[in-house]
Amino acid sequence: MEGPLPAVVSAYVPVLGPQFCSPNHVDLTVTKSPISLSGSDFVVTDSDGGVVFKVQGRAMRVRDRRVLVDAVGNPILTMKEKICQWKKTN
Repeated sequence: MEGPLPAVVSAYVPVLGPQFCSPNHVDLTVTKSPISLSGSDFVVTDSDGGVVFKVQGRAMRVRDRRVLVDAVGNPILTMKEKICQWKKTN
C-alpha cells in the first residue's frame, strides 16, 4: 500500500561536512583502479574526469578496511567490515 510522498527537504544535513556538499546536481563515477596492491582500490571522478575521492583498501588484514580520502589524499572516513554479530534468540 502506497502512502503520500514525503515532503521535499529544503535544508540538507551534511553527513561528512559542508565542504562535501553542492547546491547543484553533481555526477560522480566510481571506477576500480586497474593497478592496486590490495586489489580493492576505487577512484571517484566528476564529469570532467577530475578525481574527487579515492577509496583505498588495506590488504592482508583480518578485517576488510577501506579509507575514503579526498583528491589530495587526506583521510575522510574509515570503513570496516563487520566480522560477526552475536544476537540473542528467544
